Formats: sequence, structure tokens, C-alpha cells
Amino acid sequence: MPELPEVEQVRQSLVPHLRGRKILSAAVYRPRMILHPSVEEFERLVAGHVFQDVERKGKYLTLVLDQGDRILAHLRMTGALLVKKDGEEEPPFARMRFNLSGGATLWFTDIRVFGTMAYLAKGDPWQDKGFASFGPEPLSEEFTDAYFQDIVRKSHRPIKSLILDQRRIAGLGNIYADEGLALAGIRPTRPAYRLTVAERKRLRQAINEVIAQGLAHHGTTFRNYQDANGQMGNNQEYLRVYHRKGLPCLDCGTTLVQVKVGGRGSVYCPKCQK
Repeated sequence: MPELPEVEQVRQSLVPHLRGRKILSAAVYRPRMILHPSVEEFERLVAGHVFQDVERKGKYLTLVLDQGDRILAHLRMTGALLVKKDGEEEPPFARMRFNLSGGATLWFTDIRVFGTMAYLAKGDPWQDKGFASFGPEPLSEEFTDAYFQDIVRKSHRPIKSLILDQRRIAGLGNIYADEGLALAGIRPTRPAYRLTVAERKRLRQAINEVIAQGLAHHGTTFRNYQDANGQMGNNQEYLRVYHRKGLPCLDCGTTLVQVKVGGRGSVYCPKCQK
């Protein structure tokens, strides 16, 4: 699933393509991807609106329209938002199409069809439960040492499970959780409350560092992730542990191992991470 750096790269790449363009018409090929309202209403309501901006919160994108209306998009595991010129070939796995002014088309592609969209008119009380319950993001003013110390010392969950909880930290997923724990030298299975004050400080700083690294390298691409221009990220070239099971630790040479934490595969160094 695209995480904070990948979704932010998508946001940045969408803005110059969408801002100021009118939606002439929309077509939804996979109805189950529309959460709200009905597919027929969605197609009717979006037509005629002009894109004002693209915002991001956690792993969600908000396509901001005129008159205070919005389209909420969640790419989930394999979704992508691509902008093509009119007349270009339809991209593989196209699930929605938005015909835009100025000779452009916005496509929502998704191999596994887990991605979603919702149309929210100004004042519409409908809420996406995940979007409404986010905690603070890494690198934000709200992601303070005091906040992080408090949520960690109170939790008996494995530290990896805790930091993956979007209600506690928004935007962090499997890649950057593994990378943050590796950089901080903390084993993913450690009960959160057993971390020392110094370890908590180190982990918060490491989470910020790996997210900043992901942003700087335009996200991590192994298979499907791409931005609005079809460009891949290259952060995979800088990963310490994720996707490296069985390979030597970059610091000590010990073979990296994988365990399950909360149902998620977690790679770590048994020597460097305590």
C-alpha cells in the first residue's frame, strides 16, 4: 500500500495537471469503488466542477473542487491516479475515467480494485471512518516527543503494531515502520511499554528520518506504485531492512530475519535491533 511519502508524491504530481481544470464528465467502471453516494450520483455530481487543489491527510487524497465540494480518494494497495492527454491509450487496469478540460484525462487505475472514492458536497455529514480518526503525522508539529512518549509508554502492544495504528500515527505503513525500527535499533516484537525514554526518543526521530528520506526519493516502488506522470520512486535503493529478508545487515553483516507482527511480515536484524 502506498504510504505517506508515496501518496504525497502523487499529490504533488497531480497539482499542476488538475488545478483549474473542469471535469467535463466521469465514468465509473467498477461501482464497488465508490463509497458515497451512489455511482449514478457520483458521475452526475462531479461533472461541471473545477479542481482547486489536491490535499493529503495520512494515506488519503482530497481533490478539492469549487463551491466547497471534495472528492476523497484512497489508493490502498495498488491504486494509482494518472493524467494522460486526450487520445492516449487507456492505461491498464483502468477503473474510473474523468474527462477534463484542456485535453486531459484523469484515470484511476487499480489492479486489485481495493481503492475507493467518495464525493462530498459542502455540508455533507458523511464520513470515512478511517479518514476521520487519524492521529498526527510524522514531521508534523503535533508529532511531538511528549505525544510519542505518552502513546508508547501506555501500550502493551508490540511496538510495530502500535506505530502502524493510523489512530496513533497517520501515514506510517509496513515499509517505513520496519525502516524506522531498524534505524532506531529496536526489535519490532518489543512490547511498547518496555521501551526506555531514550529508545522512545530515538524511535520518534528515526520515524521522522525515514519518512523524510522517502519523500526526498519520491517514494518506494517495488511493483505498482507510480505518480500522476507514471514515474516510479527510487527509495527502494536506500532501504535498510524492508524486502531484504535473508540478506546481510548493512551495519553488522548478520543475516536479516522475518517474523510476523500483528499479521504483517517484519524484517529486522537480530543483532542490531534489541
